[in-house]
Amino acid sequence: MTIRIALAALAVLLATGQGAAAEPAATVRELNRGPVAGETFAYDPALVRIPVGGAVRFEPTDKGHNVTPIQALWPAGAPSLNVPFNAEATVTFDSPGVYPVQCTPHTGLGMVALIVVGDADMNEFAAKAASAPGLAPKARAKLGVLAGAAGRP
Repeated sequence: MTIRIALAALAVLLATGQGAAAEPAATVRELNRGPVAGETFAYDPALVRIPVGGAVRFEPTDKGHNVTPIQALWPAGAPSLNVPFNAEATVTFDSPGVYPVQCTPHTGLGMVALIVVGDADMNEFAAKAASAPGLAPKARAKLGVLAGAAGRP
């Protein structure tokens, strides 16, 4: 009888996901030299997909970088984030959406990344990015490429 109750409780936990181990955080490295030949100042990877409730660990592999939202494109009502220069931090994303981040001194050089949480409308994001005010041309171009890549399965 006791074994049956324990097995039933285990089945309920597993069915609801409460007994499952949390997915490890995705790691994004902050680099002075990007993974693409000739690329300077980059997040690697620059495109991350995580489930709702997933986390991203920002790792200052090279010094002199931070992580902040691109405010003009940040999801309305989403909590902001601020990873200080040279600091490691893990950020949990509890709402679906597209979260664009930047390194403030290197945004103009294209140091941006996209965190795609759950199912997101990449077409809507790409349209917003194409017309977002105050976005440097290299950052705008990279966000367009990343949005296109994120929209493909």
